[in-house]
Amino acid sequence: MEILLVRHGEPVTVVNESEPADPHLTERGSWQAERLAEWLAHEPIDAIVSSSKRRAIDTARPLCTRLAIEPELVPDLVEIDRLSRIYAPPPLLAQRFPEYVEAMQKGDFESIGWDSYEDFQARVKRAWQDLLDRPRGERVVVACHGGTIGVILSHLLGVSSHSFFDSTPYASVTRVLVVGEDLRVRSLHETAHFDGVRASTAGWEGEGFPPA
Repeated sequence: MEILLVRHGEPVTVVNESEPADPHLTERGSWQAERLAEWLAHEPIDAIVSSSKRRAIDTARPLCTRLAIEPELVPDLVEIDRLSRIYAPPPLLAQRFPEYVEAMQKGDFESIGWDSYEDFQARVKRAWQDLLDRPRGERVVVACHGGTIGVILSHLLGVSSHSFFDSTPYASVTRVLVVGEDLRVRSLHETAHFDGVRASTAGWEGEGFPPA
């Protein structure tokens, strides 16, 4: 089985008074999602799983439409900031919301609607284990979040902190190969779909290479 971990596309900034922020994608984020769909539509995908946040669902939607697959929503795949009333791309947080960043740095997570690191890691690992225990097919796309992918990768690679993977690009693809009990990270943060056009796929071993 191969699991494709996809970070959501670029979202808009949202500031809500009373309810958790659930931003949609920017125009560029929608373009990223379309490029992703054009690329992955050439692969035999059996299932699409998504976090229950709109930015992940919106990223998966073009691929779901192309392949006529209904996404399975998994709330445990949501980012650490699931109850926050503010959402902004990380580069804008310090500039526009310094109090928010200060609370992050102090570990005052409850005040900004974050889970604790321990709770976040526990629920993401639970969702990941369910994907392994109940395979949805031979190739499964999982649309989620940068922090979620960081938890999964740090768990697989034995890295102490998921923040090691904080630079995950929007709408990038990370592939994990599952062979029995053996899990291998096959690629990290693919973004070729932003630059390339794919008429077919050759496969990892070049098995689709046209004969001479």
